[in-house]
Amino acid sequence: MDIVQPGADAGTPRAMTPVSRGERLDVLDVLRGAALFGIITANMRGFNGPLAGYLDHTLMWTDPLNRAAQAMVDVLISGKFITLFSFMFGIGFAIQMERADARGVTSRAFYVRRLAVLLLFGIAHSVLLWWGDILAPYAVMGFVLLLFRKRSQTSVLRWSAGLFAYPAVLAAVMLALHAAGVPIPMPPPTTPEELQRVLGVYGGGSYAAIVGQNIAELPFTLFGLAFFYPRVLGIFLFGLWVWREGIIRDLASRTALLRRCQRHGLWIGLVFNLATVAVMEVFHPNPLAPSGWGLIANLTGSIGVPAGSLFYASTLALLWQDTRWRERLKPFGAVGRTALSNYLLQSVVCTTLYYSWGGGLYGTIGPMTGLVPAVAIYAAQVVLSLYWTRRFAQGPMEWLWRRLTYGRAGLQSSALAASASAAGS
Repeated sequence: MDIVQPGADAGTPRAMTPVSRGERLDVLDVLRGAALFGIITANMRGFNGPLAGYLDHTLMWTDPLNRAAQAMVDVLISGKFITLFSFMFGIGFAIQMERADARGVTSRAFYVRRLAVLLLFGIAHSVLLWWGDILAPYAVMGFVLLLFRKRSQTSVLRWSAGLFAYPAVLAAVMLALHAAGVPIPMPPPTTPEELQRVLGVYGGGSYAAIVGQNIAELPFTLFGLAFFYPRVLGIFLFGLWVWREGIIRDLASRTALLRRCQRHGLWIGLVFNLATVAVMEVFHPNPLAPSGWGLIANLTGSIGVPAGSLFYASTLALLWQDTRWRERLKPFGAVGRTALSNYLLQSVVCTTLYYSWGGGLYGTIGPMTGLVPAVAIYAAQVVLSLYWTRRFAQGPMEWLWRRLTYGRAGLQSSALAASASAAGS
């Protein structure tokens, strides 16, 4: 988030500076921090296996225990927490633009610079570490989000709903074209030989070979992004809409709404996510290829994923209103305040655990056993984040991001941040 530097002339545009600790809404940090637990749990099969295995885990694991574990993760976690994480990005955009407009900042150069730096982080992450990056798509969709800054709430909500349904609509169009005999360009299917080759690269190859394979995955990854990432913009827009509605700023008066979201999100999420997983487990459709079962999985997922995410978000928001639960949830806020650092740290730790330069366990840890490092790594991140945020107001990558965006040096301590906020500076 960003605020305007105080003390500038009221009649002239003023420069943007990072938000102080005292101006943060702690519940947003808690939501963001909790989302990171779901992200590492869902991503574990991507850290430990190739992209083809991420789309269809039965290429890697066929035994009942691992299939049941992955099905459980897919029903309860996959997609829900990355949706929540994206939702928080939309809220952050809304806060930045609202504060800029309130203080007469006419230039959006600060936001463009911010996204440009995030894009560079994402490209470096996907090439040098892990192909499953979300930072670069966030940056690209963030640029598009600027077009909606002045749109009405009705328009924002309509675009949000339409973009979230985009993958299912695209799947239906592709299926219709395929049925009509129109050739549709698709990535070639992964053969057993290719799967073994990729496993060998990540599990036993040199760092240069791994980087080369990450680059080789980019066209396929970009194809998937074109299929699914307009939905990310839809989630951003929903976060923008929710912030403008004042729901986050006045949770205490929205208890009835939150309980309805919790109740309906639970049953709708369970029903449609179970249907999606059942289709994927029985028929194994490629979600990026034209097929009837793929269309059904896209349709049910388009309903089940946001419903499940809504359940988790509303449940955390309700718990936050209980003072006893608020204290229990605050450690997640430390993770959320250093979300960029923790997201990248997950990739560093997991690739070190699985890739050839570290533990070399790539392709050997199934979904059931993979839950153990997911929980352990996240628990360590909570402890580390609490330690760090007691001493500094921002994480190391957040500092670098802001340093490159604003040109301001120095890791500000938590004590200094609190003093500056209390002094109104």
